[in-house]
Amino acid sequence: MIPKSNRPGRAVGLLLLAALLTGAATACDGPSAAGPRPAAGHATTDPTDMPLPARVPVTPVGASPTAWQLPMDAYQYTPAQSAKLQAAVYSLTNSCMRGLGYSADLPTRLRPGPDHNAFRYGPVTNAQAAQGYRWMLRKAAPASAGTPNPTREEYGALLGKSARGRNGRPVPEGGCFGSAHRALDSRGGRVDLPDVIRAIADNSYALSQRTSQVQSIFHAWSACMRQAGYRYPDPTAPAHDATLVGAAPSGTGPVPAASPREVAVARADVACKSRVGVLPVWYSVERTLQTEAAARHAAELAPVPAAIARTMRNATAALNSGALPAV
Repeated sequence: MIPKSNRPGRAVGLLLLAALLTGAATACDGPSAAGPRPAAGHATTDPTDMPLPARVPVTPVGASPTAWQLPMDAYQYTPAQSAKLQAAVYSLTNSCMRGLGYSADLPTRLRPGPDHNAFRYGPVTNAQAAQGYRWMLRKAAPASAGTPNPTREEYGALLGKSARGRNGRPVPEGGCFGSAHRALDSRGGRVDLPDVIRAIADNSYALSQRTSQVQSIFHAWSACMRQAGYRYPDPTAPAHDATLVGAAPSGTGPVPAASPREVAVARADVACKSRVGVLPVWYSVERTLQTEAAARHAAELAPVPAAIARTMRNATAALNSGALPAV
């Protein structure tokens, strides 16, 4: 893009880079599993009318978290779809920027992020435990070399902060990102999925921890950890222990390797989860909460699969030819 001497200052550049790489500027609705979860027992501020069940049947779960499916998974973009959708946003944005007289090099080859539920219950395998807890903070990153670092002028065109491009053409409403977003939303597409989906997924995680069934299994896990020499009230606590994992990374740099102590705690965590049966109980309670909430919000959720399918057709067309399919 424009010579480095004309680029924004370091602090501004890092903020722009974070926004671009995470899709924040495009409001792409990808999986949230890799991000921080609500603290134990605290629901999100958007209630979804989810009464706590007294007791639910416990369903066995497989050894790999990638095999776990919760009801809200069906109403979200898969990691592969999210990567493809973001790539389509960038492809359309590049085309728009070139039309305004700028060079454009946003990456259009992106790695899929982790499975929706891969980090939901913390480390659950020895392979995960070998990386401690900071592995849960890693985000999907572009597979292509280099990272975007827009100038102030380009930033204005990207987000609609300027009226005209370098060649004098008008900048579309919302900038090139806004234009890309609208293109993918056309013909019944919907990049931003209904808020109720994320609310149910987050609330089920938080509210499940208030049930007597989950609290009982957490107490057993905590007692098991004490026997191993570690004092934590529940399985969400180690990942939030600053003395163990340090400060969370900014999201723009590498995640430091886990210390020997962090790995030891994670290994004990995995062993105790298996020994007392944390995962089947916690998963079963969450699944029940989400199933019941999905039934109460059926009218809002019913159009979502078709909207996802249309959005992905739009994304495929954008990546293949830079245009959208005919109706």
